Amino acid sequence: MKSFKKLLVLAMVLSLVVMTFAACGGDSGGGEEASADQTYTFKVQCAYPPGDQAYDLHMPMICEAITEATDGQIQFEYYAPGAICETGQMPASLSKGILDCALSAPNDTAAIVPAAYAEQGIPFWWATLDDLKSCLYDGGMIDYLREEYAKAGIYYGAWNGEGQYCLMTDFPITSADDLKGKKVRASTTYAMLVQELGGSPVQMSGGDIYMGMKLGTIDGYIYSVAELETSSLKEVTKYVMQPAGCAGAPCNFLFSMKAWESLTPELQEKVNQALEDSFVSTMEAAAKIDEDSLAKAQEYGVEYAVVEGDALQAFYDAGDKVLASLEEQYPEAQKGFDILKAWKAAQ
Repeated sequence: MKSFKKLLVLAMVLSLVVMTFAACGGDSGGGEEASADQTYTFKVQCAYPPGDQAYDLHMPMICEAITEATDGQIQFEYYAPGAICETGQMPASLSKGILDCALSAPNDTAAIVPAAYAEQGIPFWWATLDDLKSCLYDGGMIDYLREEYAKAGIYYGAWNGEGQYCLMTDFPITSADDLKGKKVRASTTYAMLVQELGGSPVQMSGGDIYMGMKLGTIDGYIYSVAELETSSLKEVTKYVMQPAGCAGAPCNFLFSMKAWESLTPELQEKVNQALEDSFVSTMEAAAKIDEDSLAKAQEYGVEYAVVEGDALQAFYDAGDKVLASLEEQYPEAQKGFDILKAWKAAQ
């Protein structure tokens, strides 16, 4: 009798193990094991709030392109900054699988992915949309970023640019010498640029620029030109330097590796193609916003400060020094810097 009971208990345990294993296999759906017709709803949080083109335009454009390319198999739920996690914690939340997707910023990711320092580009190197696309997709930068982000449990989807990143000031700009002694709000590689040119870089959130300019806390800033209109910065700005420091203010569209690996290879291929296609469409949309914002700023009285010839060369030289400094500070991102240099040499 006891032997019969033991066998019965053993049979029940084995049955539960088999059912649990089958259930886990069905839920994970990772890689080739995922069902061909399975649907997904991913939570995506943006680093920028409603009212910013990243949230209002770029995130929906990217997500809708993915949904269309996958015939509706992949859907998204949009979340504003802080809704699921703090903005600065978005990369870590992706890495842990807490967040499915994010439209993030490289300066937030750099803490866990040093390659992000290369992703931000070198000031005055990427002048056009074609420059960006050729470096990222033809020059190998996207492949490098995907390889490095994967080490942190993140799948790198696409580089996303929010239009021109320009130096904007309350003082005239005719040469690099004009920045000496000036307080300029700048971040990442652009803060390094300001320092190389003899200015004083100031760390300040984008939302504080207006009052910083109004109160004289800063003399200028390097930021997206769209903010001349969307943040009313035209009211406190007199000059916009041309050419731009970069054709696109860098963001990126990321997946947690957990979410990415839940997709079939066929879906992954469709998503990658949709991301590459949306790179162009979002950049073109950003360029239109820039054009409209600059036109309205000029109507308000903001002037272009066109720097060219020998005067512009000083900005290029400072950009080269920024790269040299980055190579010294972040040797773990050297492969990315080499890709940038090889692309530049080929131009």
